[in-house]
Amino acid sequence: MATERTGVTTADFEAGFFDLDGATEYKNIMIYGGPGAGKTVLAGSAPGRILFFAGEPGYISAARLGARGTARLIPDSATAVAAAAWLEDGHASKFDFLIVDGVGTIQNKALLSYAAEAFDANPAKRTHRNLPDKPDYFNAQNFVKSWVARLVDCPIHVIFTAHAMFPEDKETGDQLVYPAIQGKGYEVSSYVCGMMHAVGYMSPRVNAEGEPVRRVLWQATKDPKNDTTYFAKDQFDALGTFTDIKRGTMMMPQILETIDSGKRNEAPEMVIPPPVAAKKAATRRAPARR
Repeated sequence: MATERTGVTTADFEAGFFDLDGATEYKNIMIYGGPGAGKTVLAGSAPGRILFFAGEPGYISAARLGARGTARLIPDSATAVAAAAWLEDGHASKFDFLIVDGVGTIQNKALLSYAAEAFDANPAKRTHRNLPDKPDYFNAQNFVKSWVARLVDCPIHVIFTAHAMFPEDKETGDQLVYPAIQGKGYEVSSYVCGMMHAVGYMSPRVNAEGEPVRRVLWQATKDPKNDTTYFAKDQFDALGTFTDIKRGTMMMPQILETIDSGKRNEAPEMVIPPPVAAKKAATRRAPARR
């Protein structure tokens, strides 16, 4: 990484130009939802050579259901930084897809590692080794923004998974549903989502035929019954409103094929929210936690 003190020559700057042709060479996708929604299994069904950066053990379910590739646990911020540097050093070319499983969990591990480091450096100023202070939160927020930016700049497709969080809209008081990336309500989560080409909210549902499915929302959807909005986006303008995944199917290849086709998937409109909304709406006015 460089700053203005390092400097970039005009020749290096000019070498970075590329033509806009309506396509993106590498895709960055976020799948988020509650525990057990099937996020990692969906991500792990990506085709080709897969590399897992695992913040949590979801890769076990993905492997049992057919995912194959290479995995590396990310237990702390030091390992996460080394992982980004390793990819930047040319190793990204060995793989077709990077799966970052549990980006919010990796952020929380970084937060605790910063707290432990500060306690060890000066225990007299800290209450406990596992009790983060304000600087640790700021460090963890900046870490995840920088780390995700480095990963999406690598020459590889990246699929991130995350849990869901339920912040409150500061202006309207409505309940929001965003990827669980900690920082000033949902500002850091929004920042990370801004680096994604597509963000999908995944949850168990029952489709129109009465079959149990895993539904991935690709368009922001508001439930007027409880004033809850589920964040989603599709910069490809190809995925339609949602994708339903039936039990035993591996849908990521089909999702990628839909994106690459350049044709819009005309799925029916869907305004009924996942059932988790009713449970979480009651916590809307709970005090915000860092």
